[in-house]
Amino acid sequence: MKPLTDNMETRKRILRLKRNFGIIYGVAAGIAFALASWCWDAYILSASHAYYPWTMLVVGVIFCSVIGGSSGWLTARFESSLLGALFWVVASAGFAWLMVALPLKIVPSIVSVLNPQFGALLSYEAGSGFTFRLGAALMWILPFALLVGVTQIPISEPAIFTVSFLGRVSPLFFSILLMGISGVFTDNLINAHFRDAVVSLDTTIEFVVDNRGNENVDQGLSRRLHTRALWGVDEYVSQSRRLFVRSYDESFGEFHVLVKFDEHWVDCLVLYNQPNTCELITGK
Repeated sequence: MKPLTDNMETRKRILRLKRNFGIIYGVAAGIAFALASWCWDAYILSASHAYYPWTMLVVGVIFCSVIGGSSGWLTARFESSLLGALFWVVASAGFAWLMVALPLKIVPSIVSVLNPQFGALLSYEAGSGFTFRLGAALMWILPFALLVGVTQIPISEPAIFTVSFLGRVSPLFFSILLMGISGVFTDNLINAHFRDAVVSLDTTIEFVVDNRGNENVDQGLSRRLHTRALWGVDEYVSQSRRLFVRSYDESFGEFHVLVKFDEHWVDCLVLYNQPNTCELITGK
Protein backbone atom coordinates (compact mmCIF):
# COMPACT_ATOMS: atom_id res chain seq x y z
CA MET A 1 0.00 0.00 0.00
CA LYS A 2 1.35 3.41 -1.00
CA PRO A 3 2.04 5.93 1.74
CA LEU A 4 -0.60 8.61 2.25
CA THR A 5 1.84 11.34 1.26
CA ASP A 6 2.41 9.64 -2.11
CA ASN A 7 -1.35 9.51 -2.72
CA MET A 8 -1.67 13.18 -1.82
CA GLU A 9 1.16 14.14 -4.15
CA THR A 10 -0.40 12.11 -6.95
CA ARG A 11 -3.75 13.81 -6.40
CA LYS A 12 -2.12 17.25 -6.40
CA ARG A 13 -0.31 16.43 -9.62
CA ILE A 14 -3.55 15.28 -11.26
CA LEU A 15 -5.34 18.44 -10.10
CA ARG A 16 -2.56 20.57 -11.57
CA LEU A 17 -2.83 18.69 -14.85
CA LYS A 18 -6.59 19.18 -14.95
CA ARG A 19 -6.36 22.89 -14.25
CA ASN A 20 -3.54 23.41 -16.71
CA PHE A 21 -5.50 21.51 -19.32
CA GLY A 22 -8.55 23.63 -18.48
CA ILE A 23 -6.55 26.78 -19.17
CA ILE A 24 -5.26 25.40 -22.49
CA TYR A 25 -8.79 24.25 -23.42
CA GLY A 26 -10.20 27.71 -22.73
CA VAL A 27 -7.37 29.61 -24.39
CA ALA A 28 -7.71 27.46 -27.52
CA ALA A 29 -11.44 28.20 -27.63
CA GLY A 30 -10.83 31.93 -27.13
CA ILE A 31 -8.14 32.17 -29.79
CA ALA A 32 -10.30 30.18 -32.24
CA PHE A 33 -13.15 32.63 -31.70
CA ALA A 34 -10.84 35.63 -32.16
CA LEU A 35 -9.24 34.26 -35.34
CA ALA A 36 -12.60 33.37 -36.86
CA SER A 37 -14.02 36.77 -35.95
CA TRP A 38 -11.18 39.09 -36.95
CA CYS A 39 -8.43 37.34 -38.95
CA TRP A 40 -10.18 37.42 -42.33
CA ASP A 41 -11.40 40.93 -41.57
CA ALA A 42 -7.86 42.10 -40.84
CA TYR A 43 -6.48 40.50 -43.99
CA ILE A 44 -9.11 42.09 -46.27
CA LEU A 45 -8.72 45.50 -44.62
CA SER A 46 -4.94 45.27 -44.95
CA ALA A 47 -5.30 44.58 -48.67
CA SER A 48 -7.69 47.53 -48.95
CA HIS A 49 -5.31 50.18 -47.54
CA ALA A 50 -7.15 50.46 -44.23
CA TYR A 51 -5.68 52.27 -41.24
CA TYR A 52 -4.51 49.91 -38.46
CA PRO A 53 -6.14 46.81 -40.04
CA TRP A 54 -4.72 44.31 -37.52
CA THR A 55 -5.74 46.16 -34.36
CA MET A 56 -8.99 44.30 -33.74
CA LEU A 57 -7.33 40.92 -34.30
CA VAL A 58 -4.46 41.62 -31.91
CA VAL A 59 -6.70 43.03 -29.16
CA GLY A 60 -9.30 40.30 -29.76
CA VAL A 61 -6.78 37.46 -29.44
CA ILE A 62 -5.43 38.88 -26.18
CA PHE A 63 -8.79 39.44 -24.50
CA CYS A 64 -10.43 36.26 -25.82
CA SER A 65 -7.45 34.22 -24.58
CA VAL A 66 -7.87 35.69 -21.11
CA ILE A 67 -11.64 35.20 -21.07
CA GLY A 68 -11.48 31.64 -22.42
CA GLY A 69 -8.51 30.64 -20.25
CA SER A 70 -10.20 31.95 -17.10
CA SER A 71 -13.43 30.07 -17.87
CA GLY A 72 -11.54 26.88 -18.65
CA TRP A 73 -9.51 27.12 -15.44
CA LEU A 74 -12.57 27.82 -13.27
CA THR A 75 -14.44 24.89 -14.79
CA ALA A 76 -11.50 22.58 -14.09
CA ARG A 77 -11.00 24.10 -10.64
CA PHE A 78 -14.55 23.28 -9.49
CA GLU A 79 -14.81 20.06 -11.55
CA SER A 80 -18.46 20.69 -12.32
CA SER A 81 -20.15 20.69 -15.72
CA LEU A 82 -23.02 22.72 -14.28
CA LEU A 83 -20.67 25.42 -13.03
CA GLY A 84 -18.73 25.07 -16.27
CA ALA A 85 -21.88 25.97 -18.16
CA LEU A 86 -22.28 29.04 -15.95
CA PHE A 87 -18.66 30.13 -16.41
CA TRP A 88 -18.90 29.80 -20.18
CA VAL A 89 -22.18 31.69 -20.26
CA VAL A 90 -20.32 34.55 -18.61
CA ALA A 91 -17.51 34.07 -21.14
CA SER A 92 -20.00 34.25 -24.01
CA ALA A 93 -21.18 37.61 -22.66
CA GLY A 94 -17.56 38.76 -22.64
CA PHE A 95 -17.02 37.56 -26.21
CA ALA A 96 -20.25 39.25 -27.35
CA TRP A 97 -19.33 42.54 -25.69
CA LEU A 98 -15.89 42.42 -27.28
CA MET A 99 -17.37 41.67 -30.70
CA VAL A 100 -19.46 44.85 -30.54
CA ALA A 101 -17.16 47.07 -28.52
CA LEU A 102 -14.02 46.52 -30.58
CA PRO A 103 -15.17 48.28 -33.77
CA LEU A 104 -17.50 50.76 -32.08
CA LYS A 105 -15.55 51.78 -28.98
CA ILE A 106 -12.15 50.17 -28.39
CA VAL A 107 -10.44 50.55 -31.78
CA PRO A 108 -11.52 54.20 -32.24
CA SER A 109 -10.07 54.92 -28.79
CA ILE A 110 -6.80 53.15 -29.62
CA VAL A 111 -6.56 54.99 -32.95
CA SER A 112 -7.15 58.32 -31.19
CA VAL A 113 -4.26 57.60 -28.85
CA LEU A 114 -1.91 56.39 -31.59
CA ASN A 115 -2.79 59.26 -33.94
CA PRO A 116 -4.53 62.17 -32.16
CA GLN A 117 -4.92 64.16 -35.39
CA PHE A 118 -6.65 61.25 -37.06
CA GLY A 119 -8.70 60.46 -33.98
CA ALA A 120 -10.03 64.03 -33.84
CA LEU A 121 -11.73 63.42 -37.20
CA LEU A 122 -13.71 60.41 -35.99
CA SER A 123 -17.33 60.77 -34.94
CA TYR A 124 -18.62 57.60 -33.31
CA GLU A 125 -21.97 58.00 -31.56
CA ALA A 126 -22.06 56.42 -28.12
CA GLY A 127 -24.71 53.74 -27.77
CA SER A 128 -25.79 53.78 -31.43
CA GLY A 129 -27.37 50.32 -31.73
CA PHE A 130 -24.88 48.93 -29.22
CA THR A 131 -27.36 47.12 -26.97
CA PHE A 132 -29.28 45.55 -29.84
CA ARG A 133 -26.12 44.23 -31.49
CA LEU A 134 -24.77 43.02 -28.17
CA GLY A 135 -27.92 40.92 -27.75
CA ALA A 136 -27.66 39.61 -31.31
CA ALA A 137 -24.01 38.67 -30.82
CA LEU A 138 -24.83 36.91 -27.57
CA MET A 139 -27.54 34.86 -29.26
CA TRP A 140 -25.01 33.54 -31.78
CA ILE A 141 -22.22 32.91 -29.28
CA LEU A 142 -24.12 31.55 -26.26
CA PRO A 143 -25.16 28.10 -27.63
CA PHE A 144 -21.62 27.28 -28.77
CA ALA A 145 -19.99 28.54 -25.57
CA LEU A 146 -22.52 26.59 -23.52
CA LEU A 147 -21.60 23.38 -25.33
CA VAL A 148 -17.92 24.09 -24.76
CA GLY A 149 -18.55 24.56 -21.03
CA VAL A 150 -20.87 21.59 -20.48
CA THR A 151 -18.57 19.14 -22.28
CA GLN A 152 -15.25 20.38 -20.90
CA ILE A 153 -15.10 18.01 -17.91
CA PRO A 154 -16.35 14.84 -19.68
CA ILE A 155 -14.04 15.16 -22.69
CA SER A 156 -11.00 16.47 -20.84
CA GLU A 157 -10.90 13.76 -18.14
CA PRO A 158 -9.70 11.02 -20.53
CA ALA A 159 -7.19 13.42 -22.08
CA ILE A 160 -5.48 13.91 -18.71
CA PHE A 161 -4.59 10.24 -18.35
CA THR A 162 -3.95 9.21 -21.94
CA VAL A 163 -0.41 8.75 -23.23
CA SER A 164 -1.49 9.38 -26.82
CA PHE A 165 -0.72 12.81 -28.26
CA LEU A 166 -3.89 12.71 -30.35
CA GLY A 167 -5.88 11.75 -27.27
CA ARG A 168 -4.53 14.79 -25.43
CA VAL A 169 -5.24 17.34 -28.14
CA SER A 170 -8.56 16.01 -29.50
CA PRO A 171 -10.66 17.88 -26.88
CA LEU A 172 -8.99 21.09 -28.03
CA PHE A 173 -10.20 20.46 -31.59
CA PHE A 174 -13.75 20.27 -30.23
CA SER A 175 -13.61 23.65 -28.49
CA ILE A 176 -11.74 25.21 -31.42
CA LEU A 177 -14.37 23.99 -33.90
CA LEU A 178 -17.34 25.22 -31.88
CA MET A 179 -15.99 28.66 -31.09
CA GLY A 180 -14.59 29.01 -34.59
CA ILE A 181 -18.04 28.46 -36.07
CA SER A 182 -19.46 30.98 -33.62
CA GLY A 183 -16.88 33.58 -34.65
CA VAL A 184 -17.67 33.13 -38.35
CA PHE A 185 -21.36 33.78 -37.71
CA THR A 186 -20.81 36.90 -35.61
CA ASP A 187 -18.49 38.47 -38.20
CA ASN A 188 -21.57 39.51 -40.19
CA LEU A 189 -23.05 41.53 -37.32
CA ILE A 190 -20.70 44.52 -37.53
CA ASN A 191 -17.33 43.72 -39.08
CA ALA A 192 -18.71 42.90 -42.52
CA HIS A 193 -20.58 46.22 -42.76
CA PHE A 194 -17.54 48.31 -41.87
CA ARG A 195 -15.26 46.18 -44.05
CA ASP A 196 -17.51 46.30 -47.12
CA ALA A 197 -17.74 50.10 -46.96
CA VAL A 198 -13.95 50.40 -46.92
CA VAL A 199 -13.41 47.76 -49.61
CA SER A 200 -15.97 49.26 -51.99
CA LEU A 201 -14.45 52.74 -51.71
CA ASP A 202 -10.90 51.43 -52.05
CA THR A 203 -11.89 49.48 -55.18
CA THR A 204 -13.27 52.65 -56.73
CA ILE A 205 -10.15 54.62 -55.82
CA GLU A 206 -7.92 51.90 -57.28
CA PHE A 207 -9.88 51.96 -60.53
CA VAL A 208 -9.52 55.74 -60.81
CA VAL A 209 -5.77 55.58 -60.10
CA ASP A 210 -5.17 52.73 -62.54
CA ASN A 211 -7.07 54.41 -65.38
CA ARG A 212 -5.70 57.93 -65.19
CA GLY A 213 -5.01 59.10 -68.70
CA ASN A 214 -6.67 56.03 -70.20
CA GLU A 215 -8.86 57.18 -73.10
CA ASN A 216 -10.37 53.71 -73.49
CA VAL A 217 -11.60 53.31 -69.93
CA ASP A 218 -14.57 50.96 -69.49
CA GLN A 219 -17.41 53.44 -68.96
CA GLY A 220 -19.84 50.77 -67.83
CA LEU A 221 -17.49 49.56 -65.11
CA SER A 222 -16.74 53.16 -64.19
CA ARG A 223 -20.44 53.80 -63.59
CA ARG A 224 -20.86 50.58 -61.59
CA LEU A 225 -17.95 51.60 -59.36
CA HIS A 226 -19.44 55.09 -58.96
CA THR A 227 -16.20 56.87 -59.86
CA ARG A 228 -18.13 60.13 -60.11
CA ALA A 229 -18.03 60.20 -56.31
CA LEU A 230 -14.36 61.19 -56.59
CA TRP A 231 -14.76 63.93 -59.21
CA GLY A 232 -14.68 66.71 -56.63
CA VAL A 233 -11.38 65.50 -55.13
CA ASP A 234 -9.77 63.98 -58.22
CA GLU A 235 -6.62 66.11 -57.92
CA TYR A 236 -5.88 64.63 -54.49
CA VAL A 237 -6.53 60.97 -55.34
CA SER A 238 -3.32 58.94 -55.31
CA GLN A 239 -2.02 55.41 -54.90
CA SER A 240 -0.77 56.29 -51.42
CA ARG A 241 -3.82 56.23 -49.16
CA ARG A 242 -5.25 55.02 -45.87
CA LEU A 243 -8.95 54.43 -45.16
CA PHE A 244 -10.93 54.28 -41.93
CA VAL A 245 -14.62 54.53 -41.10
CA ARG A 246 -15.24 58.00 -39.74
CA SER A 247 -18.91 57.64 -38.78
CA TYR A 248 -21.95 55.46 -39.43
CA ASP A 249 -25.70 55.43 -39.03
CA GLU A 250 -27.54 53.03 -36.76
CA SER A 251 -28.68 50.79 -39.63
CA PHE A 252 -25.10 50.46 -40.96
CA GLY A 253 -26.32 51.52 -44.38
CA GLU A 254 -24.62 54.91 -44.43
CA PHE A 255 -20.91 55.28 -43.72
CA HIS A 256 -18.54 58.19 -43.89
CA VAL A 257 -15.10 56.81 -44.74
CA LEU A 258 -12.08 58.95 -44.04
CA VAL A 259 -9.29 58.74 -46.62
CA LYS A 260 -5.82 60.19 -46.28
CA PHE A 261 -4.13 60.86 -49.62
CA ASP A 262 -0.56 61.84 -48.82
CA GLU A 263 -1.12 64.99 -46.70
CA HIS A 264 -4.76 65.58 -47.65
CA TRP A 265 -7.83 64.32 -45.76
CA VAL A 266 -10.98 63.43 -47.69
CA ASP A 267 -14.40 62.44 -46.36
CA CYS A 268 -16.37 60.03 -48.56
CA LEU A 269 -20.02 59.12 -48.11
CA VAL A 270 -20.69 55.43 -48.85
CA LEU A 271 -24.34 54.38 -49.11
CA TYR A 272 -24.98 50.65 -48.96
CA ASN A 273 -21.47 49.91 -50.27
CA GLN A 274 -21.71 52.44 -53.09
CA PRO A 275 -19.46 55.52 -53.00
CA ASN A 276 -21.66 58.58 -53.26
CA THR A 277 -19.74 61.83 -52.73
CA CYS A 278 -16.30 62.85 -51.48
CA GLU A 279 -15.11 66.21 -50.24
CA LEU A 280 -11.85 67.61 -49.00
CA ILE A 281 -11.55 68.23 -45.27
CA THR A 282 -9.99 71.67 -44.96
CA GLY A 283 -7.87 72.85 -42.08
CA LYS A 284 -6.28 69.42 -41.47
